[in-house]
Amino acid sequence: MVLMTAVAAAMIAEPRDMSPELEEIRRNYDVASMVCAVYRDGELIGSGASGWYSYEDTTPVTVDSRYHIGSCTKAMTSVLVGMLVDEGKINWDTPVDEALVALGGDEFDPHWSTVTVSDLLAHRSGIDEDHIQELYFMPWTLASQEPSLSPREQRREVARAVLERPAQLPGDEGVPPYEYSNFGYILAGAILEVHTDTPWEELMQERIFEPLGMDSAGFGPPGELDEMTEPVGHMGGGEWKPMLLEEGTRLPDNPPSYGPAGRVHASVIDWGKFVDDFEQGLDGEGRLLKTETYQAIAEDADGDGYALGWGVSKRDWAKGVTLSHAGSNRFWYSVTWTAPELDLVMLCATNVPPDPGQPASDEAIGMMVGVFNHSDTDSDSGD
Repeated sequence: MVLMTAVAAAMIAEPRDMSPELEEIRRNYDVASMVCAVYRDGELIGSGASGWYSYEDTTPVTVDSRYHIGSCTKAMTSVLVGMLVDEGKINWDTPVDEALVALGGDEFDPHWSTVTVSDLLAHRSGIDEDHIQELYFMPWTLASQEPSLSPREQRREVARAVLERPAQLPGDEGVPPYEYSNFGYILAGAILEVHTDTPWEELMQERIFEPLGMDSAGFGPPGELDEMTEPVGHMGGGEWKPMLLEEGTRLPDNPPSYGPAGRVHASVIDWGKFVDDFEQGLDGEGRLLKTETYQAIAEDADGDGYALGWGVSKRDWAKGVTLSHAGSNRFWYSVTWTAPELDLVMLCATNVPPDPGQPASDEAIGMMVGVFNHSDTDSDSGD
């Protein structure tokens, strides 16, 4: 019996080491470092790492090194909102003003009664902070001028400022039906905090990181102040500058209120645990939500290519629909692709900006498609 057990254990395939392929891609694009992982049905079937902590520090990265995943955080926030739906505290069609009435509903513009929770997560709320200067700079101003405010309090202030303005609704003159908005996810974070009386960061730890064993996950850039203990992001501009965390300076990241929109870091292996759980959840095998809730998050109900925290498209190599998302805080770049029909999850992260992080990561995803989808069809990773 012992011999049979040993033989069976030996027959379990080790994850394929894709480090040599990553090394070639990394060199071609002059990227400081790259890591990747591939999951199928809860099993890690491939991973790789290439490069160093920075262009100046040649400490080798590993698949356990921590990377900032930027807006790939949004899918996690959507899952937290899905938990509130499963608990009956809100539903996808709950109006935003009702969901946040505790923040001072008497002062909200009445149009917010027609914007729903799912509208926030699908970028169909009409919020367009990029073209409203006083809103765009507010999170940065709060972070620098009101440092005593907790991230939760900063999110409340941003949410109030948004809701006291007239809603610019999709369909109104000059308002596109889809407008990518980080502020929509700041508001989603405020909704989570109002209905659980718990900061978003603690909810992430208690409800996602711990249940999935994401021990490396945290918030903001990884590493320690003034020490090179993890890969660091980089600033371009003719010469690469490592963005080391320094005491007394603004962290090289989005402001704290942006947490629900894009401030998670994790190893590619741990990040993959979340994405793989989501993919399995679509088939009733997820650990965090009801099956119908995973499916609601993944549905592109309006046909504009975006669900709730996921981009949606079709690819020949995937034999159908794919879910994907990229993330960057301007100093890192990451991307994940999921092919539900193949039960395939692929992730790649770099510690450089989108140029050259995006094309390098797209090529790495294409490489993984070619290796793991067992077909000769189109391996283009797409936009």
